[in-house]
Amino acid sequence: MDVDIISNLRSFNRKERFYLIGQMLGNPEFRMDDNQLDKISNLIGLTIPRKYFAAMDYHLDWIYASLYLTQNNPTGRVERNFIEENEIETDYQISGAQEDIDFLLAFVDENKITHIVMIEAKGDSYFSNGQLDSKNKRFKAIFGNENTWPNVRPHFIICSPKKPQKIKIEEPAYFIFKNSKLPWLELDMGNGKNKVTRCIKNGEPSNNGKHWKVESRF
Repeated sequence: MDVDIISNLRSFNRKERFYLIGQMLGNPEFRMDDNQLDKISNLIGLTIPRKYFAAMDYHLDWIYASLYLTQNNPTGRVERNFIEENEIETDYQISGAQEDIDFLLAFVDENKITHIVMIEAKGDSYFSNGQLDSKNKRFKAIFGNENTWPNVRPHFIICSPKKPQKIKIEEPAYFIFKNSKLPWLELDMGNGKNKVTRCIKNGEPSNNGKHWKVESRF
């Protein structure tokens, strides 16, 4: 089962940016920095082997399909799992939306358990509870509980320059919090960053302003 999941994850990885960045940097397999692997290992409480699959902008639909294919071999159409909420039918497993994970890391441990590490990053904005709640609903539908995929262990990490505050997730998926905390990885974006701000003539910020100015971001 473990090899099949990794193979399935690879087969769905069709993001052109993944291949473009890998080709431009001479790193087509997205081999990671060992120091970063060690930091992630500490966050999830496991030693990550140096054999793994890594990808960026990875669709949540692809994760569920990769899991599904390890137990099923559909020869045709698969019925979607719609749930009615406020008179609207939604499928949180195969949504058809472009909702993704910024960085995905998958590996098999010595006990033949497949670990899927999902990292969500924010650089210039803050994590909103609404955004995290949306991800959480998808996670619950995709991964279920500890017994849904017995040989799979998902992990979720948020990554940003500053540690997020006042994060609240209602009815969190079973794996999101570790020791009652949401694992956080610092994102180093350096110093001296600028931003462009639309403004009115006197410099006051305005989305409809007919002027713009450069301001310091960090």
